[in-house]
Amino acid sequence: MSRLLAFRRVGFTFTAQIYNQIVIIAVQLLQVPFLLSAWGADRYGGWLVLYAVPSYLTLSDFGFTLVAKNSMVMHAASSDHAGVLRVYHSVFALLLVAAAVILAACGLGIEAVTLTQAFALGPLTETAAKLTILFLVGSVVVNQFLLLLCAGVRAAGRPAAEVTWGATSRLLEGIATVAVALLTTRVELAALAVLVMRVACTLGLWIWLRSVAPDIPLGLKGARLGEIRRMANPSFSYMLLGLAQALAIQGPIVLLGAVATAQETVLFSTSRTLARMGTSAANLINYSFAPEYSRLHGQGNTSAFARLKRIHVLIGIAGILAYCLGLWALGPYVMELWTHGHVAVVYPFFALLNAAVAAEMWWGCLFTPIAAINRHVRLSYLFVGLTAVCAVLAYSWALSEGATGIAAALLLLHGGMSVLVLVLGR
Repeated sequence: MSRLLAFRRVGFTFTAQIYNQIVIIAVQLLQVPFLLSAWGADRYGGWLVLYAVPSYLTLSDFGFTLVAKNSMVMHAASSDHAGVLRVYHSVFALLLVAAAVILAACGLGIEAVTLTQAFALGPLTETAAKLTILFLVGSVVVNQFLLLLCAGVRAAGRPAAEVTWGATSRLLEGIATVAVALLTTRVELAALAVLVMRVACTLGLWIWLRSVAPDIPLGLKGARLGEIRRMANPSFSYMLLGLAQALAIQGPIVLLGAVATAQETVLFSTSRTLARMGTSAANLINYSFAPEYSRLHGQGNTSAFARLKRIHVLIGIAGILAYCLGLWALGPYVMELWTHGHVAVVYPFFALLNAAVAAEMWWGCLFTPIAAINRHVRLSYLFVGLTAVCAVLAYSWALSEGATGIAAALLLLHGGMSVLVLVLGR
């Protein structure tokens, strides 16, 4: 019976993750034509620049909220209610301090900079630009508290609801942005709408969580500095892992732009987008299994944990093999149809890139149960170091082999990480 319940939870979470992906894709694709039509290219370009600046603050919690999710689920599964509140309240206290510092620093920084001179913002005025930045920074800060509340939802045994709340918040923000854009060309009001909607969703989640899990109240009573210190290394290492992964994804484009031709940059970017479609599906599965790993580990149920991992790995192997075979057979035709013949599949570059993506999907599958119980510290630091080494090799090989050299470096990176996770993650 418990095994059936575990798979039901994974299934519900997987369904919620599909909804989340649909929302992400829909918001990204549908916003563009509406905002372009309502604002024009110049104003929309200015909005994109201003919208991108606060995105760097998404790591302002240094990974604490994610580590808190895992810790709270494990404490809840072991019936350690005091431990749940200790983690919850400690991270809440940290976020309050971080929010005050960030908002104060941004307020002072924005006053010291002339944004219309620092960035190409089209027809936007200085006042509009500064208000837009402030509202968007505020929305990013509020989102950290939304993520912490999501940790409470997961600890209450509702991982699917956690994903659904986050996705719905994103959807409502996208709708609010488009609605304001259709009414006015004042981008600062669109930014304000994003902030208001995020605050509303955060308050809504807080009220809902109080009703379904009154034993997990938000507060400061259980906050402990020692708890923050204990979580610091797992949190910081996870943040660095995310930065290294971002470098591995975005860095090659920057590198090719510096040392290769524009045609090779287009080839790499287009081929990477096609090849990495499988990672989105893999992440859906990994994210769905993660909460259950935390719960089983907290219960000390090693046999169920191992059984779940075997099933996860088998699904991963089947998915990776099917995807690789599909790309090998259909990749050239999909590329020609997708790009209208402007970009063709080139070998051995495409084969190396596909192998790198397959290796990334493989170690991501194996890494999920490790990260779900906050045992990822050593592997995270090793990935950061391996990324630094492969970045140097990518530069050297790009000079002589172009995109093919970078694909080889990525294969070395993810192949090496696969070996490390297999050896050290047992």
